[in-house]
Amino acid sequence: MAPNGVTFGVHLPVRMLPGAGIDPPSAALLTDTVDAAKESGFSSVWVTDHIAYMDPWLDCLMMLAAVAGRANEHGMRIATGVIGLPLRHPVAIAQTYGTLDVLSGGNLIVGVGEGSTESDFLALGIPFQERRKMLEDGVPALRALLSGEDVSHHGPYYNFDNVTVAPRGLQQPCVPIWLSSWGSPVGMRRVARLGDGWVSSAWHSTPEEFSEAFANLKAALTERGKDPGTFPNAVNTMFMYIDEDGDRARSVAVPIIEQTIRAKFEFEGGHFLVGSYQECQELLRRWMAAGAKEICVWPVTDAVDQARRFGQFLLPGL
Repeated sequence: MAPNGVTFGVHLPVRMLPGAGIDPPSAALLTDTVDAAKESGFSSVWVTDHIAYMDPWLDCLMMLAAVAGRANEHGMRIATGVIGLPLRHPVAIAQTYGTLDVLSGGNLIVGVGEGSTESDFLALGIPFQERRKMLEDGVPALRALLSGEDVSHHGPYYNFDNVTVAPRGLQQPCVPIWLSSWGSPVGMRRVARLGDGWVSSAWHSTPEEFSEAFANLKAALTERGKDPGTFPNAVNTMFMYIDEDGDRARSVAVPIIEQTIRAKFEFEGGHFLVGSYQECQELLRRWMAAGAKEICVWPVTDAVDQARRFGQFLLPGL
């Protein structure tokens, strides 16, 4: 944890990044990453979700299950940041989330969003254009299932009667449900209305854009009688590779990131934590000044070593 209370999360290698190796991560690598993250001052473990994507993508919920017990031993939270809720029926995903909360010792954050990639929807026969409306219907259904028994829900997309998901998890009255948004005013109002927290994306916004979106969120929360000061947020999908020598860090990370994002790498926007320790500390300070309460980094390679470098060289200077 930084002196100002900002916490940090590590992202598991759910996506096989182009240029970062051809072998999927082993179970040992996952637990070693969690161990190194704990030793280095991280507070949480994160995953993101795709099903039929342009690059190989492991099942994020299975990966969280693989490390939930170890994270529990370390007192770390686990989080989906995020899954595409329209891609899964609320009853089925409620069972999964209830189980994950039990396995993690009541340390789960449920992060959900509308989904962003049409190929996921096409593969499952789900209408991509309906995803926002499906999210609006799915979140109340999911919350009800994780909060009570004999749940009935009748919405435009999901209809069921007298369903009980057990166990519902350890957190009461409900496992916290955070919503994603890249920062649009409409998206921020949805977060304020339906969510217990906000998941942002460093890949898709700068610190300055995050700050503007956060201001909109605070206004929307105030309108709904919620306290902006206690409403949590996290900045996820921040690709990371750090080194004493910034040019050496960029020589490793930039080819991987450019193949991953299918675009040119640029440092000034603050999307990626790549460079020297001093450069990356300055970037983290920009995000913290913008209002980020949790920052989740995704090592593009060498996850265990990168987590340790973060704890040794970045965290103490913040």
